[in-house]
Amino acid sequence: MNKLKTIICIATLAAALIALSVGSLATTPAVFQDGAKIYADKCAKCHKADGTGEAKYQKQGIEDMSNATWQKNHTDAKIAAAIKNGKGEFMPAWKGKLKPAEITAVVKHIRSLKK
Repeated sequence: MNKLKTIICIATLAAALIALSVGSLATTPAVFQDGAKIYADKCAKCHKADGTGEAKYQKQGIEDMSNATWQKNHTDAKIAAAIKNGKGEFMPAWKGKLKPAEITAVVKHIRSLKK
C-alpha cells in the first residue's frame, strides 16, 4: 500500500510540474507582446522603436540598445534597475507605475532589439 501511495504522489507531482511548465510556455508570447506594447507606449519616444535612440537624446547620453556590445555589457538586472529607478535627469523611474512582470517583459523586448 505504501508503494502505491508513493507512486501516486510521484505521478501527481510529475503531472503538476508538466502542467506548470506548459502553462508558462503558453504565457510567454503574451508577456513578450505586452513588453513590446509597453516599450512602444512608454520608451520608443526617446529610444526609438529599434532601440537606437533619438538623435537629440544621443547628445545627452542615450545609448544604442540594439548594439551587440551594449547588449553584452548590460545584464537583465541592470536594464531592469534603469527602468525601475530611471537614469539621469531625462529617463523617468517606472517603479510603482509598471508591475515587476511588465518590467521583465520590457527587458525581454529590449533583448530582442539586438542587431
